[in-house]
Amino acid sequence: MALFSGQIAVVAVGKLRNREWLAAQAAYEKRLRHYVGFGLTEVKDSVGRGQPDAVALQKEGELLLKGAEGANRLILLTENGRSFTSPDFADYLQKQLEIYGRLAFLIGGPLGFSDDVRTAAHDTLSLSSLTFPHEIARVLLLEQLYRAFTIRNGEKYHK
Repeated sequence: MALFSGQIAVVAVGKLRNREWLAAQAAYEKRLRHYVGFGLTEVKDSVGRGQPDAVALQKEGELLLKGAEGANRLILLTENGRSFTSPDFADYLQKQLEIYGRLAFLIGGPLGFSDDVRTAAHDTLSLSSLTFPHEIARVLLLEQLYRAFTIRNGEKYHK
């Protein structure tokens, strides 16, 4: 029986197009649903589509916030956010779910997040001090969420 309850949403700018990344995403989505209500929303990327970066960033921000509606806690993934070991992230995740119930993890596009999104955020996390393409960041986040559940449930996956 899962120790967690609640809901997790991942809201990300852009679509995965690579077959391998899509397969990994689908596999982790399925695994996560075993433990928690889970949803993934992709929002349209606007950067590089013939408009100033500031306008594109604002549009992406509006879509990210709309995609995260209903969440009680917004957590941004940024290279400057707090970093955890996997066991510490598992503890963090369980506490966040216990306190807030509905979490949304937001993954920005190439320019990051608009000021509106940064202002609305309750926390920032880093998957690494390295910078990753959004496809890799998304799959890494899903894997770490899954790993957190296996750690808290004493399952073998983490070892």
